[in-house]
Amino acid sequence: METTVTVDDHSRIAEVRRAAALLGQTMGLSPELIAQASLVTSELCTNILKYAERGEVWLSTLAANGTAYGLDIVALDRGPGIANFAAAAKDGFSTGGSLGIGLGTMRRAAALFDIYTAPGLGTAVLVRLQEKKLAAPGDDGFVVGSRMTPIRGEIVSGDSWSCLRFGPSIAVTVVDGLGHGPKAAEAAHAAIETFHRCVRDVGPAQVVQLAHQALLSTRGAVMAVACIDGDAQTLRFAGLGNISAVVHTQGVAVRLSSSDGTVGYGVQRARESSVAWVPRSTLILNTDGLSSRWSLARHPGLLACHPLLIAAVLHRDFARNTDDATVVVIQGQ
Repeated sequence: METTVTVDDHSRIAEVRRAAALLGQTMGLSPELIAQASLVTSELCTNILKYAERGEVWLSTLAANGTAYGLDIVALDRGPGIANFAAAAKDGFSTGGSLGIGLGTMRRAAALFDIYTAPGLGTAVLVRLQEKKLAAPGDDGFVVGSRMTPIRGEIVSGDSWSCLRFGPSIAVTVVDGLGHGPKAAEAAHAAIETFHRCVRDVGPAQVVQLAHQALLSTRGAVMAVACIDGDAQTLRFAGLGNISAVVHTQGVAVRLSSSDGTVGYGVQRARESSVAWVPRSTLILNTDGLSSRWSLARHPGLLACHPLLIAAVLHRDFARNTDDATVVVIQGQ
């Protein structure tokens, strides 16, 4: 479960706290973690209002095997950025009017803390709070982060994405149903179901082809599938349509090409390609809800951040309100 609250007034601080409490209670998180989330969100909201005047806080629960074990809190703004993060993170440093817990205290309390900021580039902060008595999933060599939002005015997104992990491998798909709203979502979900059903047994091109058959009765979609084998250190890719896919490895970006066409319309066949994949390689997939001119050039150092923060910053800076927008980031460890 997740929710996003725009922070543009001091009344929003209480709204974010209530949203965190509701998420936590709904998912069965402990009162201790919910109280901690209240402190963290209050501090983050106060920082947004003091330095950027406007931003947003995005909350999402973490679960494994049907049990919630934590909460991710992402705070984003387009303010002046933090010129001296080292000073801001020191004990005792806090913004005026806040609860005084400070970035340093948040960093120690968090199971995961990450920040991306620079003068003129705004600030993005990730705080992961985790139940102390529940074990998080183990590291399988891949870290995944995403951000997906519907077009303004819609509740349901016509985009969808999913990933499956098996052994030393991970497979991911991103789908954009044609148009917007429930009918687009119906097509996207049909493609996701096909992906889940067959990706362990066939390659990316075959997954797209099987999805094509499954979507013939829908309005159609564009779709991309990537399968990463950690042992073989290869990434196989296939797509139909305009899902963007880029692999960043050791400072070199390789763009993966999809075939022209629409899944579920006409006679289509996706071509498969492969590239090298090594530890610290990063795959970024996105729908056309992000501007086609998005680039990491204006975000030096962003690839060193957690994939969730990478996805959040790219979405903040390049998503268009006139379309569903999805970014998925997978990073090798």
